[in-house]
Amino acid sequence: MWCPGCRQENPGEARFCVHCGARLNVVCAGCGVALPPDARFCPGCGRAVAMAPAPAGYTPRHISEQILAVRSAIEGERKQVSVVFCDIVASSALAAELGPEEFHLVIDRFFQAALAEVHRYEGTVNQFLGDGFMALFGAPIAHEDHARRAVLAALGIVARAEVRIRIGINSGLVVVGAIGDDLRVDYTAFGDTTVLAARLQAAAPPGAVLVSQRTAGLVRGYFQLEEIAPVQVKERTVRPLRVTGPGTRTARIAAGDELSPFTGRDRELAELQRVLEIVVDGEGQVVGLGGDPGLGKSRLALEFRRLAEPHAAVLEGRCLSYGASIAYLPLFELVRNACGIAADDAPDRVGTKIELRIKALELEVSLAHYLRHAFGVMAAAPGLAGLDPQAIRARTFEALRRLLVAQSGRRPLVVLVEDLHWIDQTSQEFLAEFTGELPSVPIMLLVTYRPGYSPPWIGKSFTSQLALRPLSAAASEKIVASILGRGDLAAAAAIAERGEGNPFFLEELTRATRDKVADTEGASVPATVQQVLAARIDRLSADQKAAIQVAAVLGREFSLDLAEEVWGGHVSLEARLQELKGLEFLRERHDPAERTFVFKHALTREVAYDGMLQARRRELHGRAGAALEHSQAYRFEHCELLAYHYSRSADPARAIPHLTIAGDRARTGTPTRRLSLSTVAPSN
Repeated sequence: MWCPGCRQENPGEARFCVHCGARLNVVCAGCGVALPPDARFCPGCGRAVAMAPAPAGYTPRHISEQILAVRSAIEGERKQVSVVFCDIVASSALAAELGPEEFHLVIDRFFQAALAEVHRYEGTVNQFLGDGFMALFGAPIAHEDHARRAVLAALGIVARAEVRIRIGINSGLVVVGAIGDDLRVDYTAFGDTTVLAARLQAAAPPGAVLVSQRTAGLVRGYFQLEEIAPVQVKERTVRPLRVTGPGTRTARIAAGDELSPFTGRDRELAELQRVLEIVVDGEGQVVGLGGDPGLGKSRLALEFRRLAEPHAAVLEGRCLSYGASIAYLPLFELVRNACGIAADDAPDRVGTKIELRIKALELEVSLAHYLRHAFGVMAAAPGLAGLDPQAIRARTFEALRRLLVAQSGRRPLVVLVEDLHWIDQTSQEFLAEFTGELPSVPIMLLVTYRPGYSPPWIGKSFTSQLALRPLSAAASEKIVASILGRGDLAAAAAIAERGEGNPFFLEELTRATRDKVADTEGASVPATVQQVLAARIDRLSADQKAAIQVAAVLGREFSLDLAEEVWGGHVSLEARLQELKGLEFLRERHDPAERTFVFKHALTREVAYDGMLQARRRELHGRAGAALEHSQAYRFEHCELLAYHYSRSADPARAIPHLTIAGDRARTGTPTRRLSLSTVAPSN
């Protein structure tokens, strides 16, 4: 087998070139059929094939460094992804029309624009396929909003392309294999993850973006979707949807949604109302809502907003997972709300509305110049061009501050900024400065964030923090019953226990049960929950991630001594576990007999376990069994635990003696160490 890149001869069974590391098999962008390594045309549909440079040559440095830093931890993992196939329509005719030189320039500009949009949303281009490419969002690094990123990138590509293109998107499971130094990624798709994306692209009209039903379910509301004619894929009919533009939704929870009961947060809501009373009396306050993903920060903010609106104006801004490099991003939304700017307003109308609002508040018109400049909706105003960036930034901060203070002069103001853990540096610096104004103005700054983020204003007398805790069992059951109904009490109780007081997890687990979702990909956790938790796990360092995988194999609760026997790493496991404890993945149970760690949430453990390939799980289970068997602390009451680990190892026959002992004890009534699936085994 010859490598098409370097012409090195490789063994017939090789998947990568032994000389340059290039992958030796690609798939056709038109029909999804695997291509021989030396193919110039697809054997399935006759489409022309072109080879591409290594991904390291065109992937931005910050993405490359992020992937390579955790490469050893994400190789051999299962990932929920969105796959994008894109190609140029009638490229052969276009080449004949333009000639080779002009065609080359057009194609080059197209790929530059396309790559910029893919990388803007932290996707990776995995293959160039003739006159198109395939991109992945959610792998190698997981993203909880991979489908939304994929569609945003697709719309950006369509808007910037000088040529007619068509795009297909599907979401599903892939296995990330080896990641080369040049960022080439070997992956294996489950089911029709890539094939369907390729078929949708082939079926798309020129200029269209088609998404599968699965992708549509993940992005509905964020984009406008319309149904089109069915498409045949592998002898079955699929019903894709066409993306026609952005939707009205900006968050998972919004006013007007059909929501589960708001329950179990009376204390927190009362505290927010108490703070609002202080603000209405003229003394500004800052409140931070902190908590794990899904604990209900946004829902609490929404319910508080409803109560606050009769007494105060509310301006809302939101940080985005892909927006850390976009200066002023959440502040733009505050200005839009303050000035009545609609999403589809033309740039000149945006500038006009800003200026009209500034005048209505009786502020200097010059402030509008800096706000319009920050929005990028006008050429530099007289005198602006001569200022250095720091001076422009300082005066933009002043314009934002005076706009908000003037708003509060008309009516007390609540400024809500969500998801500060994704905030850009410029916006954070503005908010840190702005909080200094609050004690003397009727403004309440309410922010939400996840564990690991620390607001820079903590410690000031007018600031407070509310840490959300899991809901009570009664509140959890109320949420489950509102979705599932009251028919199956046993199922409702099981879901409430598994959700462990996290409203988002409770809702998604209940919907999956109600709809009897058949997961053909073997995942034990709904995809919506899995992608949130997997994204958080992927932000760990390589050593931290290896440690959480060992912990996931050992169980919900495990001893430090056993974990160290299984570890086998070159760094201290205890230090890594303490880091995971600090990041609130684990908790430590102080037992005089032995040091024990516990996963804070069982679903985190399940997602970490599900993400590993079977071979890695078997290896770790085998190590755990051997460590238990040879430990001086081994006792016969561990027989069930030994049987559990060995039965899932590469040598399951070693479980038989321990299963026999457990069976004999069960017959004779001898007490044994009681184990439960919630403590040891993942639900699958």
